[in-house]
Amino acid sequence: MEDILKIPRIIHQTWKNEDILSPFDQLSQTWKEFLPDWEYILWTDEMNREFVCEHFPEFTEKYDAYPCNIQRADAIRYLLLKVYGGLYVDMDFECLENIEFLLKGADFIAGKEPDWHAKRFGLKHIICNAFMASTPNNDFINFVTERLINYPGGRVVNNGFDILNSTGPFLLTHAYDAFPQEENVRILESKTIYPIVQGEVDRIKNNQISKEMEERINQAHAIHYFYGTWFGK
Repeated sequence: MEDILKIPRIIHQTWKNEDILSPFDQLSQTWKEFLPDWEYILWTDEMNREFVCEHFPEFTEKYDAYPCNIQRADAIRYLLLKVYGGLYVDMDFECLENIEFLLKGADFIAGKEPDWHAKRFGLKHIICNAFMASTPNNDFINFVTERLINYPGGRVVNNGFDILNSTGPFLLTHAYDAFPQEENVRILESKTIYPIVQGEVDRIKNNQISKEMEERINQAHAIHYFYGTWFGK
């Protein structure tokens, strides 16, 4: 592994406005604390649309036509990384330590969701889009954004699959599986940043953490809590 950080030191997060609710404000703060030398940008809905109009005017109509806000929140993260590079991370993600060492030498990094998530959908893996780090305009982020922009559906949402496929983790997963130079993309195992499965956050809230779950958390460098605030939006 190269010992050079090629990814720009920028943290991107998105929220509808600057009034971040608890516990997302505390979780967001952990990234600033452990990466103090990184620039931090909170992208609001208004800023996101202005960005799309400026950098991807041909995509604006489709962006506006998405029936769900989560599709716009999904789409913008790929586009921000294409233009600026840096680290995009969801608001329900907690940083546990400085994670620069995970990023060194790579042009694009993401992580696998827990195997149980993939098995539910009959997939060999799910490459999650809640944590992605990228250099600007590298081959893979360009490949992903091209598939995003040219995706034929996504304007009518009948179920969660439409969201997952048009803009969400399935879009990223299928792009990775189709990318001819997979060796140029670093995929972290789930134990690294996705140590818990969807629903286990309630056990953490209720202080019902088993020894096995505690061991998973202790081995991780960050935790995605899978709050799923996008469901139904």
